[in-house]
Amino acid sequence: MAEIAASFPLLLKSWRQYRRLSQLELASHSGISQRHISFLETGRSNPSRPMVIALCESLNVPLRERNTLLAGAGFAPVYRDEALDHDSLQFFRETLATVIEHHEPYPALVLDGRWNVVMANQAAVAFFGMFVDPLALVAGDTRDFRIIRMCLEEDGLKPSVVNWHQLVYALLQRCRRALAANPGDEGLKALIEDITGHQDAPAHWLRPDTAGAAPVLDMTLEKDGKRYALFTMLAHFGTPEHVTLQELSVETFYPADAATRSFFEQSRADLQAPKN
Repeated sequence: MAEIAASFPLLLKSWRQYRRLSQLELASHSGISQRHISFLETGRSNPSRPMVIALCESLNVPLRERNTLLAGAGFAPVYRDEALDHDSLQFFRETLATVIEHHEPYPALVLDGRWNVVMANQAAVAFFGMFVDPLALVAGDTRDFRIIRMCLEEDGLKPSVVNWHQLVYALLQRCRRALAANPGDEGLKALIEDITGHQDAPAHWLRPDTAGAAPVLDMTLEKDGKRYALFTMLAHFGTPEHVTLQELSVETFYPADAATRSFFEQSRADLQAPKN
């Protein structure tokens, strides 16, 4: 336990530096004296459980990493981390299913903290199944960030994306924002390197510049001479106290032009038509 506890000072200092706060500024945010924060970072003092949580709140540390800091200080995790299919999350799972089902006839996905699809409505499976194997959308391989990697792969969505450079650059910026929130995420760092190192990546992607970014994420796909233009919106649970729920997001797709809207409306009509 002593070896685990010894990691807390380094973790605290790293998060404070990630957030570009001085010890005095962190003291002002947390209500803990600068002197005591200095003692915590050097290991001269040990924090209480409430103090660890207060510091994490002030540093805006994600729940999963808060458990790491608690463990580093010698405490058991506070924030639960069951998988979405756990019995305790049945209500939330059913709520998510209702949300994406009510979004029909437009596609909707539930993404986990690694941007892998964990739930999809029928419209999403049918629509994206026009471009890739629909099983790859909800299953695929076990790599993280599968939904983004599909946009990078020649055997994935890449050949069908008309505005590939615009789309992937927007995804790159999303990755960079996520890394700013959790700078220790090695998986995100690797993904950003994969995107910027892609053979079709322009040189300016290496610069973390958000100038000229579009107000929403646009995706235009083409199949058999027909184009489908969509934009997306992300939604999250408000102030969750559960690791899995904090990391989940719902990505809903909307038609960006009249032709795409007509396509989805016709799809709804076809599904609702009586069967002979």
